[in-house]
Amino acid sequence: MQFPKPKEIKQKNEAVKVYRSGREVCDLSTVAGSREYRNRIRLMLERQHGRCCLGGYIPECPGPLYLDQATFDHETPRGHGGGSRDDRIEIDGKPVNGAAHYVCNGLKGSRRIQYNTTEEL
Repeated sequence: MQFPKPKEIKQKNEAVKVYRSGREVCDLSTVAGSREYRNRIRLMLERQHGRCCLGGYIPECPGPLYLDQATFDHETPRGHGGGSRDDRIEIDGKPVNGAAHYVCNGLKGSRRIQYNTTEEL
């Protein structure tokens, strides 16, 4: 009997990988994962009423945010304990992460900004 080599075993590509800690990561290398990631951005944008989550924190924020301009902003950046990406948009019914302009997200950099706890969206 001959066993298959690891590279010959078909792996099931999940759109979203859920870890034991509850952390979720969308697999952007798959169509389903990219679609789910984009859907989460849309849901955050609706929750924020079309505003950038960094609007009150980044003076250069251009104002209203539209879906085609929106990026996923992780509230806890990699430089501050967020080395493991978490793509959840809600934890225990409380909002986490947000939708932001690309330019605002870049200006924020790796600073930690708790925008979901300071204002009611």
